[in-house]
Amino acid sequence: MLPGWTCPTSYTGYTEALARWVGLLFPRVREILQTHLRRMARGNWTVSGWLVFGADGSRFESPRTKANEQGLKCAGKIRTAPQVYHTMLLHLGLNALWDFRIGPGTASERRHLEEMANLLPAGSLIAADAGFVGYELCQRLKAANVSFLLRVGANLTVLVQELGALIHRKGDIVWLWPAKFRDQPPLVLRMILLGRGKKAVFLLTDVLEPSLLSARQAREIYRRRWGIEVAYRTIKQTFDRREWLSRTPRTVLAEHTASLLGLWILQVLSLKSLRRCHHDPRQWSPSRTRDVTRRAMRLALDRSLLEPLTWRDQLGQAVRDQYRRRRLKRVRSWPHQKHEPPTRPPGMTELTPKLRLKGQALLDAS
Repeated sequence: MLPGWTCPTSYTGYTEALARWVGLLFPRVREILQTHLRRMARGNWTVSGWLVFGADGSRFESPRTKANEQGLKCAGKIRTAPQVYHTMLLHLGLNALWDFRIGPGTASERRHLEEMANLLPAGSLIAADAGFVGYELCQRLKAANVSFLLRVGANLTVLVQELGALIHRKGDIVWLWPAKFRDQPPLVLRMILLGRGKKAVFLLTDVLEPSLLSARQAREIYRRRWGIEVAYRTIKQTFDRREWLSRTPRTVLAEHTASLLGLWILQVLSLKSLRRCHHDPRQWSPSRTRDVTRRAMRLALDRSLLEPLTWRDQLGQAVRDQYRRRRLKRVRSWPHQKHEPPTRPPGMTELTPKLRLKGQALLDAS
């Protein structure tokens, strides 16, 4: 396809070239892809009136070399392979990758999110699960002019006006003010309760006015957050990128970044083709896109084989099946299936008059 280019002849040479160039390419390619997503979004740019991004982190494994074990660390269970920690932002209106950060297995997804939040458009809202909740993170998101809607559980304790009072559906005002941060102003937040009993979901947001973010809007936004779980399944299972091949930390991180950039570029090209063919971008099928692209690359090697449709035209038809499923899409038994216990409600402590006066004084001073 490009006769003037030198074709790589070894995997080692390929990964070394990636390590040299991918760090320079990533910021520029990210900016271009985000611009394309913004232009094609149209009615999918916002969800319930908000520019919403889902956030989540996941780990990818790498070979058990001595260099990887020392540089990437093993952050999971005993005997886990060296890992790369990946934190992603997904645009929930398009279900499209918006940004990501990577680091060793011991990296912090909260620090990754703080870094990406500073680059988000003003007025964005981040939807995330319980692992992202914390006083420092919430404070830094507010400083970056980014709102949040975070699920909370027993890993968090908030201060309430009256102990034992029920959280109403519209949301009640609470203070997030851990003991070690009592020299700083408390965070005045709103807690929204969705559902009842064992299925109750507690959401914490800095949007205090129900008219700006109602319980119904919060439910829809948090429901769409599941898209980021599907995105990780696409990367690890559909595109078979749950493990990397490189034998040093430098080339593992380069291989990871380049693979994610390749997937991101393919997704943006597919979404543009779907728009051109008048399909909803949210109906994008990663598996059909994978198959169409592999076939096009194989046929490109033999000029005698011609397709009636171009690759771009085929991408424009790569949509999900429209049939109605009649039973659950899961195997009878799965040896590694997780059975996580339900998330418990957050801890609640009564806001005493003394704490209220101290907190109010700090708020007034700030």
